[in-house]
Amino acid sequence: MDRALKLYDLAVSPNNIKVRIALAYKKLAYERIAVDPAKRAEIVAVSGQPLAPVLLHGDTVVYDSYAITRYLDANFPGTPRLYSADRDTMKAIETWELFTRTEAGPAISMIFGQYFGAAVDVDKVRRANEMVNRAASRVEETLAKGEWLVGSAPTAADFAAGTMLYCGAVPEGATAGNPVAAFFRKHLKLDNAPKTIAWIGRVMEWDRA
Repeated sequence: MDRALKLYDLAVSPNNIKVRIALAYKKLAYERIAVDPAKRAEIVAVSGQPLAPVLLHGDTVVYDSYAITRYLDANFPGTPRLYSADRDTMKAIETWELFTRTEAGPAISMIFGQYFGAAVDVDKVRRANEMVNRAASRVEETLAKGEWLVGSAPTAADFAAGTMLYCGAVPEGATAGNPVAAFFRKHLKLDNAPKTIAWIGRVMEWDRA
């Protein structure tokens, strides 16, 4: 049986970036299959639902980025860990994953909505900036104690939150030929968060490997 890893990937999505970073961090080779956001029939045929990322590992199909990172940790135990066998550490990582879903993620979703909308709603952009900067302030406080959110090495906490908050710190060099990145750079910005921005850079290095 072919057990090669295949990833159906929507390049600009933070959740997709997170999975690519997890694969790179674990040094796992995979085939990357680009998903056209306007044509999702193939991904539906493969996984029964329309959202990316989707991971194929032989006959096993896994969707949802949080499920995928757990699957990678469980099935490739000899690679660098994303989670932890220590109960308290695992709880801390999952707290940051919840933070990403409930505090950082909604601001990013709001800006994506503006990108695909007919016109930019200035009030929604303002609210999204307020939300993302509140989220970043918590990260900034945590990073005053170390380079990573949980412990002394990167974990799934960093990859979840870092790829989401990256949308508020898109560098100019990432906007060429990428209208989504250019839109985020124009409309969403982290303010007064130097430690957070430096940490995002460390996280994103795995997507440029």
